[in-house]
Order: sequence, then structure tokens, then C-alpha cells
Amino acid sequence: MKHFKLILTLIRVIFTLLLIANVYFMMRLYDSIKERYISDVEQSLSRADQIETVDRIIDAGLGGEDDVVWLNIGLQKSDVGDEMNADELRDKDYSQGFRRPDKQIMSMIAGCLHNDSYTDRISEPDIPKLEEAFRRDLGFSGYYPEEVYIIVPGGTLEYSSDLWEITYRVNDDIVYYAYISPLTKSILDEMSGVISTSALIALVLTFGFWYLLHVIRRLRTIEEMKDDFTNNMTHELKTPIAIAYAANDSLLQFPDPKDEERTRKYLTAALDQLSKLAGLVENILAMSMERRKNLTISKEKIILRPFLTTVIEQQKLRAYKPCEILLECTEAAAVEADPTHFSNIIGNLIENSIKYSSERVVIAVRADNNCISVTDDGIGIPEKSLTEIFQKFYRVPHGNKAEVRGYGIGLYYVKTIVEKHGWSISVESKPGKGSIFTIKFKGQ
Repeated sequence: MKHFKLILTLIRVIFTLLLIANVYFMMRLYDSIKERYISDVEQSLSRADQIETVDRIIDAGLGGEDDVVWLNIGLQKSDVGDEMNADELRDKDYSQGFRRPDKQIMSMIAGCLHNDSYTDRISEPDIPKLEEAFRRDLGFSGYYPEEVYIIVPGGTLEYSSDLWEITYRVNDDIVYYAYISPLTKSILDEMSGVISTSALIALVLTFGFWYLLHVIRRLRTIEEMKDDFTNNMTHELKTPIAIAYAANDSLLQFPDPKDEERTRKYLTAALDQLSKLAGLVENILAMSMERRKNLTISKEKIILRPFLTTVIEQQKLRAYKPCEILLECTEAAAVEADPTHFSNIIGNLIENSIKYSSERVVIAVRADNNCISVTDDGIGIPEKSLTEIFQKFYRVPHGNKAEVRGYGIGLYYVKTIVEKHGWSISVESKPGKGSIFTIKFKGQ
């Protein structure tokens, strides 16, 4: 058990660490997607700026034929430092990859449009038009922020702190600051598959872990109850064997045919203890048979009145206290049942009524073609225990009946056999008033 607790603790720690790691990598993934989104937003802003700038150049009359602005641009490898001609580039051992061509081209176009040949001759940027072009380009890229603002360096804007800020530069000079509503929903939509599967895995693992602990606790409880059953049963078996042995040994060692009183006393004591021993053995066999999953029920037609009369007389002989057992049953009442098991379950119910009662008890057995009930005026069963009494090894706690020994398998056996017959059993009880156990026959 010590190793089990250690392993269980390690599993909990590992599970917690895995959850923390999963959250960490989720945040990393979120940041990675956010960076990509910001890069796309920067390119949208660059394109919007070029559109707005071209419009201002044309409005200033600096465009060519058909309102076309012609630019001369060139491309070169990234991160090579100073400008080089083709031969110098070929001679240089440079293995790094190119930057994204679209981003590089857009950067060059933006640089050309913002050079001195235009900036001194065109009007100031039209911010509302720039914002409109920016919003439209974002829509083409699949982004639809609720708020879009653009300001020039030195400008002011009142905005909520949760807006994203994008700095737009041309040749390392800040041209605009753009502010848009966070694209968190779009990011989470993109991550929805990963989030959903991770959440389901965590949920399944949590449920499996909880269920495992639940089963282990239940098994431990059953194991403790079985140990208690074994200890009690061992003690109970010793007592009748010892008494019967002593009585018979006394008769054999010191026989006295003339002392009939003494002989009857010893034989009666031996008979009582053997009867008790037989009951204990029946309980053990009942539990053993219940464990056999392939237990078969051999049904035959039973006329209830004579059958129940026999069971009642047997219980009267075994009773260790004054008891009155009444039988109410019609002559024609009958049922299809296994005689041995049916006798055991009725005997078990009557025995419990005798056991859990005061100095004397009155028991009524009522039967017809539909059901059979056993009613007593015993100590009753607490309401909180009514749902538990048919569980294996369960014993109703009776503070004033500590001397009554039990094993918690009698009613479990009764319920098992009743259900194997296709019947049902129910109980009504009030503490101090008695109990009623009712078995309803089905398919008769």
C-alpha cells in the first residue's frame, strides 16, 4: 500500500505537470499565430498606404498616362549589407534564404513612393481614406476587426488599452501607427481543433483517474468487509464446534444411562450448536454459490401453502427466542421457482426478523400468486440504510443490538436469487415499528 500511495502521488504530479506544459505550449502556439496575424496586418497596412499614396500622387498631377505611376525597383538578397553588383553577389559565399518576396517588393514600393521626388509635391496623407483602404485590405485577408485607427507620429488617439498596436516603417522611419481590435477570436477559431482535442483528452484522463480512485476505494472497502466477515465467521464456527464437542465428549467419557436429564441437556446443547453451525455453513455456501456467474435456477411448480408451512416450522425449531409466525396463503396459490433457493430466501427473511427484534417477535407471512411478503414487529431499519441493505457485506448499524452477529451477505444473497428468478424485492421499514419485505413474482 505504501508503494501504491507513492505511485498515485507521482501520477498526480505528472498529470499536473502535463496539464501545465499543455497550457504553456498552447500559449506559445497562440503567440506564434498572433505574430503571423500581425505580420499579415502589417502587409495590409503597407498595401493600404501604397494605394492611398498613389491616389495622392495622381491627384497632384504627377502620374503618367492613364493615371499610372511608374516606379523603378530592384531586388537583392537579404542581409548582405552594402549594395553589390551581380558578380560580387555571385562571388560571395552566402547561403541564407531570401525574405518573403511579396514583403520585400512591398517594402521597396513603399520606399519609392515615399522618396523625396514625391513627398515634397503631394498633399498630406488622407487618414480616413487610408483607414478605409486598410480596413478593406484586412477584409480581403479574412480579418474583420471592429475598430481600426491610424495616426501619424506625434498624433494622439484615445483608445482602449486592449487594442493591438502596429508600427509601420519605411526605411526604418516610422510613418504610421495603426491600432486594431484584437483578432483573438480568429486566433482561437484557428486553434479550436487543438483546444477541443486537448480539453477532451484532459477531461477523459481526469474522469479515468477519478473512476480509478473510486473503484480502488470501493475495492478496499469490500476487502475490509470481507476480512471482517472472515474473522467473525471463524470465531462463530469455533464456538458451536467447541460446545458440541464438549457435550458429546462428556457423554462419552462419563456415560450415565440412568441420568436422562443430564443426557437430554447435553444432547440438546449439542443439537442447538449443530443447528447454529448448519446456519453458518449455509451462509458460506450461499456466498460461494452467488460468486458462480453460471449459477442456474431449476424452476418447478411449488404449491405455496404446504411449502411455506414447512419453512416456517423449520425456523420455529431454530428460533432462540419466543416467536409467533403466522401464515396467510390460499390453498391454490403457486409459483414457478427453484425449491432450494426459494426455501433459503424465505428462511433468510424470517431469520432476520427473529434476529433483529426484541424479546419476542410476531411475524406474518402472506402469499398469493403475485407476491409474498414477510412482516415483523422488530426494531426496524433506519431510512438511510434502506438503499444499502442489499449490498454485499453491508450491516445495518444498530447501537442497541451490538450482540447480534451478522455477515452482511444474507440479504445480498436474497436479492441475487430473486433477480435470477426474474422477480423483484422491496422493503418498507420504520425504526421501532418493524419491517415489510415484499417479493413480487413476474411472468406467472
